[in-house]
Amino acid sequence: MPVLNTQHLSSLPPTVAPLGYDRNALQTGIVHLGLGAFHRAHQALYTQSVLQAGDARWGIAGVSLRSEQVPQTLNDQDRLYTVFERHGAQGQAQLVGALTHAWHAPSQRAQVLAALANPAVKVVTLTVTEKAYGLHPATGALDEAHPQVRHDLTHAHEPQGVLGYLSEALRLRDPAAPLTLVCCDNMANNGDVLHRLLGDFTQRLDPQRWARWSDHLQCPNTMVDRIVPAATESSLAWAQSQLGVRDAAAVVCEPFTQWVIEDRFAAERPEWERAGALLVPAVGPFQAMKLRLLNGSHSAIAYLGQLLGVDTVAQVMASPPLAAFVRELMTQDLLSVTAVPAGYDAQRYCDDLLHRFENESLAHRTEQIAMDGTQKVAVRWLPALRDALARQQALPRLEWALAAWLHYLKHPVNAQGQALAVQDPGAAALQALLADAQTPAEALAAALSHAPVFGSAPWPTEWQQRVAAHGERLKTQGVLASLAALGAS
Repeated sequence: MPVLNTQHLSSLPPTVAPLGYDRNALQTGIVHLGLGAFHRAHQALYTQSVLQAGDARWGIAGVSLRSEQVPQTLNDQDRLYTVFERHGAQGQAQLVGALTHAWHAPSQRAQVLAALANPAVKVVTLTVTEKAYGLHPATGALDEAHPQVRHDLTHAHEPQGVLGYLSEALRLRDPAAPLTLVCCDNMANNGDVLHRLLGDFTQRLDPQRWARWSDHLQCPNTMVDRIVPAATESSLAWAQSQLGVRDAAAVVCEPFTQWVIEDRFAAERPEWERAGALLVPAVGPFQAMKLRLLNGSHSAIAYLGQLLGVDTVAQVMASPPLAAFVRELMTQDLLSVTAVPAGYDAQRYCDDLLHRFENESLAHRTEQIAMDGTQKVAVRWLPALRDALARQQALPRLEWALAAWLHYLKHPVNAQGQALAVQDPGAAALQALLADAQTPAEALAAALSHAPVFGSAPWPTEWQQRVAAHGERLKTQGVLASLAALGAS
């Protein structure tokens, strides 16, 4: 079977939407850090709409900071790939050609830095996951123990991490060519966080460099939303059956997509609103709503699924008692401590989220969502719990979810007796504290002493007793009986 590339475009079925622009005319105006499936099905599609409208300045140089396979696969296909939007049996596909380059940063550092320093590049977008920014999850400060931060502070001209690359770019780049950094990762106030961390990092290297850039750099806050599972052999085989050619970079995602961006840019920008992006004065309410209702629920689904041996989000939602727990967690617990944008129908938003979670055509694996829990729980759950405590309010389902996460870390075995792979660089230190605990109450107390995740502010005794009681039922009765007891209470 032929491979998707420029020579085989005529082999694509007529159901695949064509590019609609001349790729040979594209200029590189955007560098994107984090060349994964999410970017290819989100920011790249918004940008492709701008290219289709005739503005060829905004081709994307995509950069993989770790994986060599992704850029190699894309380059083998002339940086072409397809995106399939599916819900059940319904779906549509489009060809994407917005990438002008696909680089592997560790082996092509010079090309990446040259692009970041190029005045024609006006925007850098990022989807590198929360853990890549060197953010201390509890304090919000720069974590100098973070491996890439530690390396890049002592090897500034040979960066490995996000802050290292961006700071070195500021050294190489003329401030007369202003730059906008658009963080698209799931952190509250993500642009402000990036600006602060980059400033702290750069000032440790060269305070004058940061001073030169203070009036020439913008980091707008953003909110992104689209469920984009990692590719699997099954999803790639399905894409191949639809295309008639082999596309090893094909992405299967849901039809829903959203991008909210604060309208503060240092220089020219793509007209992403052509594809439906919202440019707003402040993104905070949208960001908080999505972070708590979608991401917070997703994490609960992930640990619930992992403990029960359920592979995908849709399979969790296909179980009536599990779906009922997720709905109540979202609409009764999380929504009660979520600020909703003025005029926004929050209940409809929740209904739409639950419908999206039920999309069986997306193999969105609970194992994937469960990754990096020490980073995710710190921003998705703990602020909501703190807000509830400030109101003297209990969030029983979220408290249960926290107990379930600690149970998952201490006893990483599912209901079928299979070992679970905890994929979280920050988990080892927390698991070491949990290891000696004899009871769930002791395990919770040990976990709460771990300031990198839980901070240093005390957690009330009554609250600890509730969470520990959930942990005891999880330990002695199992997940389903513990959930049933939660519902009965």
